[in-house]
Amino acid sequence: SSPLHWQHLFFSLAAMTAPRSMLAYVSMWMAIGHAGAIGTSSVAQRELIRGVSYGPVPLKSVDGASSLPADDWFCDEAVPMWGLAGRRDLRVMSRMGANMVRLYGNNPAYDHTNFLDEAAQEGLSVAPGMSDYPFYQMNPGSCLSATNFNCFSQVKPFYLQNLRNGFLTADKTYHPALRYMNILNEPDLKMPSDTDTGGSEGPVKMARSLISAFDGMLEAEKEAGVTGPLINFTATFSYAICASCEGFPDKPALGQMWVLDDAMRNPEKYGYTPINDISAAYTARFLHSFNTQNPATDLQHQFLDDYSVHFPTTPVYIGEYHRVHA
Repeated sequence: SSPLHWQHLFFSLAAMTAPRSMLAYVSMWMAIGHAGAIGTSSVAQRELIRGVSYGPVPLKSVDGASSLPADDWFCDEAVPMWGLAGRRDLRVMSRMGANMVRLYGNNPAYDHTNFLDEAAQEGLSVAPGMSDYPFYQMNPGSCLSATNFNCFSQVKPFYLQNLRNGFLTADKTYHPALRYMNILNEPDLKMPSDTDTGGSEGPVKMARSLISAFDGMLEAEKEAGVTGPLINFTATFSYAICASCEGFPDKPALGQMWVLDDAMRNPEKYGYTPINDISAAYTARFLHSFNTQNPATDLQHQFLDDYSVHFPTTPVYIGEYHRVHA
């Protein structure tokens, strides 16, 4: 596939308002460049993402939220929140001017077809993510506690269930609403929790968890017989400085991206031997992403100047922007 090209594009959702009870986050999703290289062909086109990070917890207290039995808000049980028969959150997002919705909780046992259909009808692309559960919440058996940060065996069956429960259509192509799949949100704060500050072994473990999970997801696609245009993948880092990372130890988010890039290209260095050609899949299908609450004026000199030099062919976007009035 031909190389990806990119440039910096900003769009703020600050002027778009919604009830606080509806949106856990109103993010400025920043599309920086072209989301090409999908499947076996690459179409270089400029794209501006105007996204909403959607976690509509219908409770006002932290204690109440912590007692929720589940956090999958794109299953059928949450239709009263996002569906036309209920509050119509997806329609509200569309009318606000959004063109994408990002999701967090993900129970692969639930079917997600109706949400994806509804999003497509509203002109919204969808960017779900893997649940934290197989990474460090599963007890026993998480890849953090049971398999030394090798997440292949935990993630593959979970993603295979996703594919069979709505992510694929009857002809085994990806649902047209799906755009990006997040392997893990803020892995540098979870796999392990001291990745950024705890010494050189932390980034190695984090990278091993991500590349093995990516390998498992590719294997799940193969087992499910996926055909047609493929979606892209990402891993959304925090905006912390990774002092433990080999590259960019003094720059926010860049150190984590450097380590992941190196691991995708040299997996054995990180203690993992992939089943699939993760290096080729990374080159063709991966975008970097990060969350931040820094004002937009920080990003050029803190992040974008170096990113454009060291990752010239890999698009990047902001997955959560917590400073919409900055």
